Amino acid sequence: MVALICMVGNDYQRILDGINFWRSEELIEAIYLFFDYKQDKYGYASQKNVEDLENSLMLKGTQPLNLGYNPQSFENVFSTFYKILKKEVDIYQRGVLIDATSTTKEAYGATVTIALMFRNVRLYIVPPKERGWYVPTPQDKNFQEWFRKTRSIQGMQPQEIYLPGQRLRQPVKDEIIVLLKLYEHQGTSDKMIDIIKWCRRDPNDPVIKNKFSRIISRLENKGFVEKETTNRSKKVSLTRFGQILTEAIIASRSVI
Repeated sequence: MVALICMVGNDYQRILDGINFWRSEELIEAIYLFFDYKQDKYGYASQKNVEDLENSLMLKGTQPLNLGYNPQSFENVFSTFYKILKKEVDIYQRGVLIDATSTTKEAYGATVTIALMFRNVRLYIVPPKERGWYVPTPQDKNFQEWFRKTRSIQGMQPQEIYLPGQRLRQPVKDEIIVLLKLYEHQGTSDKMIDIIKWCRRDPNDPVIKNKFSRIISRLENKGFVEKETTNRSKKVSLTRFGQILTEAIIASRSVI
């Protein structure tokens, strides 16, 4: 059971594509459409897109909940989303998917921060099939003027992206060994005993078994592996994040 949160800005079709994808993959019980409530050009585009998204979803029998926020304020986004996640995760016990495709850097930063504070919260984006269609080519007569103006826009005071104090700890030596062994075996082990054997330890030693059980539990808590119980055995697999991390560990060793 999942709640879907979409921050809606200038994009319409990609937001809808994301919703349709997750509806085919997950049991979506609630959809939130967040619109920019400011009375400016960004607010106009956001509000129009939410109106059209609502109409499209209602045609398919879904009534989304529309909520206003200020995507240019880290504080406003954080406060607004904190209330939603407290309800969805802590009270309703639902997972949450947050679409960060169409929003500001301030809102994206706040969303990443708050996602780190709740379990079962995932972020996603819907990449465009065509990138930079609005940017003129260097051969275009308007390119130099566009380039001059774009690179000369002044900034305001930097806005720090605040993060929770409890950070994700990097894997220690024993954990790295397990990640590497899983990676060497296509990222999956049908039984924990196989991992112990891959690491050349005795799978019949209860002390060793307990040690590896704790290692895998730590890796699971960090989001690097996931466990699945099947036919009296526990299948252990690298998550996509765990695979990316392991590949980064391997690459870093090659340059040290």
